[in-house]
Amino acid sequence: MESGPVTDSRDESYEERIRSSTLSELEDMYAHVDRGEYPHRADDLQAEIRNRISGLESFRNRQAHRNVVCASLFRRLWASLIDLFIHLLILGALILAGRSLFLLVPSLGNQGAPASAFSGRRGPSPLQEFGSSLLAGDPAAWKNGEQWLQVGLFVLCFLSYRALLTVPAWGRAGSTPGMREAGIRLTRPTGEPVGRGRALIRFWGQYVLFGLTLGVSGIWMIRDRRGQTLHDKLADTCVFREVRTWEKTYEDRVYD
Repeated sequence: MESGPVTDSRDESYEERIRSSTLSELEDMYAHVDRGEYPHRADDLQAEIRNRISGLESFRNRQAHRNVVCASLFRRLWASLIDLFIHLLILGALILAGRSLFLLVPSLGNQGAPASAFSGRRGPSPLQEFGSSLLAGDPAAWKNGEQWLQVGLFVLCFLSYRALLTVPAWGRAGSTPGMREAGIRLTRPTGEPVGRGRALIRFWGQYVLFGLTLGVSGIWMIRDRRGQTLHDKLADTCVFREVRTWEKTYEDRVYD
């Protein structure tokens, strides 16, 4: 009695996996497949990779003709808040680690030092007292040039710290963690990467222009045809809406 061909359920599952995998995942699977035990799987992978590559050019043409949407003000603000939270979290961890190390190193070899170091309680710093005086409405505090200089140096150091985290991300990938979460990307108006030079100009330009224009530079994008702020125009950059991974169609995902 003749019997029909038996289909291995494992092969059916593997074929389904091939169909649902992205192009980069297929290339990784092809590099690690056991050709001795599963020669047909290597052939299937190779055929699927060829089909994907042959359709890649037409996919890119369709992508190029899609309407480019400028990022909204809400998405920009949301991305900025996420990045600020991440930066503050990292800075807090660094300060905590540095303070712990500062208190621990002098105590090495001295058994009584750690307890006295941690139990010592200092009063408010001059900067904290200055801030309290401003909130209390003390006229003398507004005229204290030395304290204002310290505030300026503190702000400059904090912005420099943020620049170290932001500028390389803008120049290399065009996005920060907050921007990826909000689904936006920074590029040139032509779609090219901005590079670190333009990213540096844009980063410092946003704060300088924001102060000089009392915030108008940031909301200028509302009336701009390309959705550019004044610091975007200064650096010749644009912020576009980017479809996030979970928002992509099946066709978009398989060509990733």
